[in-house]
Order: sequence, then structure tokens, then C-alpha cells
Amino acid sequence: MTIEHVAVIALVVEVVVMALARFGTERRHWNHYKNRGPAPQKRDDITHVSGVLYAVAAVAMVVAAVTTRVELTLPAVGTFALFGILLPAFAANSVMVLATSGRPGAVTRWQRGIAYAIAAGGGLVSVGLIG
Repeated sequence: MTIEHVAVIALVVEVVVMALARFGTERRHWNHYKNRGPAPQKRDDITHVSGVLYAVAAVAMVVAAVTTRVELTLPAVGTFALFGILLPAFAANSVMVLATSGRPGAVTRWQRGIAYAIAAGGGLVSVGLIG
């Protein structure tokens, strides 16, 4: 298995996790609308990502790009921005949303650690998508 295969697998997993978190958010909104649950939290959205998650993904991506000596063309930088920073940070935030049912104040240390690992891993393997 090459780094390209690992990058594609990581990309698919990130998208699935983001979709699951989004469906959970929509379910909570629908339950509230039907008077079957409390109002969703303000930050119960996968796009409200902490700047720290973006930074973790960006640092991991830069480290991987420097160690593999990727040629920095405009399409490569755009691919890095999307698949190396944005999607890993969204996936990491989605894990926290899923783990706490949309309550950002309820995130524990180990859940935050898993989110940081997902952001870093996504940033690292994103280099495999440049080729």
C-alpha cells in the first residue's frame, strides 16, 4: 500500500465522519423543531472549527511537504489547503461534535487529543494526494 492509497482512504474516512456529524446535527435540529429535544448548541456545527485544529493540520502538512520535497505549484498549494488543512480540521471537529452530541463544553481531554491526532494525521497523509 502506497502513501497515495493511504491518503485516499484517509480522505474517505474524513468525509464519512463529517457526514455522520452533520446528520447528527440535523437530527438534533429536527428533534428541537418537533418539540422532542432541547435547542441545539450554538457551536453544534462541523464548520465552527477551533483555530488550533487548523494550526495542527497545517503544521503537520508543512512537515510532510518539507520531508517529501513536494514541488509547490499553485495547484499543489490549493490541494494542500483543501485536503491538508480544511478537511482534516473539519473531520477533527466532527469527532468532537459526535463524541459530545454537539456540546463543545463537554469535550474531555482524550476527545480533544483524538481530534488533534485526526487533524495531524490528515495533514500528514495529504501529501500523498500531490503527485
